[in-house]
Amino acid sequence: MKHSDSFRYTLYICILALLFAACLSACASSRVSPAEESAASSSPESLPETEEASFSTASAETEPLSPETTAETTTEPETEPPDPALDVLNHYSNMFIASNVNTYLNVRNAPSTSGSIIGKLVKDAGGEILEDLGNGWYHILSGGIDGFIAADYCITGEEAALLAPSVAHPMVRVTAERLNVRTGPGTEYEVWTQLGTSETQAVEEKLDGWYKIIINNTDGYISSDFAEEGWYLTEAMPWSSISAASPTRQQLFAYAEQFIGIPYAYGGTSLAGGGIDCSSFVQQCLRNAIGISIDRTSGQQAYRGYDVSLADAKPGDLMFYCDRYGTIDHVAFYMGDGKILHAARSIGCVSVSAYNYAAEPILIKNVIGE
Repeated sequence: MKHSDSFRYTLYICILALLFAACLSACASSRVSPAEESAASSSPESLPETEEASFSTASAETEPLSPETTAETTTEPETEPPDPALDVLNHYSNMFIASNVNTYLNVRNAPSTSGSIIGKLVKDAGGEILEDLGNGWYHILSGGIDGFIAADYCITGEEAALLAPSVAHPMVRVTAERLNVRTGPGTEYEVWTQLGTSETQAVEEKLDGWYKIIINNTDGYISSDFAEEGWYLTEAMPWSSISAASPTRQQLFAYAEQFIGIPYAYGGTSLAGGGIDCSSFVQQCLRNAIGISIDRTSGQQAYRGYDVSLADAKPGDLMFYCDRYGTIDHVAFYMGDGKILHAARSIGCVSVSAYNYAAEPILIKNVIGE
């Protein structure tokens, strides 16, 4: 190779080396170090606007609950409506309840055990104390009976007020002197019988202006204009002395009266408290007390014995009642003095009533034979 050619070749190589070095330097100056990248990404000024918005949203989530939400979480639970049975407290200003008895409490005509029995209060029956005599006796009014009872068998005051709602019953009390009982809910229906003032009846159904009640085993209807609906205690039932009756008849009532307050049950036969109906009560008392056997139903029992008039009726004679169709559906023991002892559906238990408490008896029979 000639000397000039060698020189040109060397020069060309040098120029290429210089150009390559310059390129490497330019690339190195355009790169950022890892430390510089980390600092740049953590700088507040470099945060985008959308990130600031997300910070603002996070702050809002930590604010207190809205008023609507707060109201929902702090609202008091709804209270239950008051017990309707509390109405019983409105009907007595100085209440007593005969709760400390097993069967019944005697109401007497004087504040002494020597006083005549004029009424009986079954367990948890009650009424109004007219006067605390301070000698262990209360002067009371219950079920229209004005008399005296032994205080030891009763609770009064706050104790009575606490018990009363649990032993009260929804009933209607007659406010008219006499109130017609009709065969249907309207004045166009026939008058079947009548109720006297202050008589109470259990309500079977409330209709438009009328109450459906049960007398013996038959539906009846009374106008709501002449009856006050409310919750009442069972009250005293009347009682008559049978001391003038024969020993056999006295023996019958000595046995039968122990079941006063036993629940009524249609078709029931239990004297032990499970429930009994009118004809089974009569049948079992006659058999168990004085050994007389009669049929099971009131319709069959009406064929036994012989007829007597109301004027000649004696304690222990049977009084029969019929429904509005003329069919015998109820029987009771006559006690004398215008009263009967019977298992009454309309009252709900074995009790004492006026002999014409729902209707006049259709038939009176002497089955004892004396």
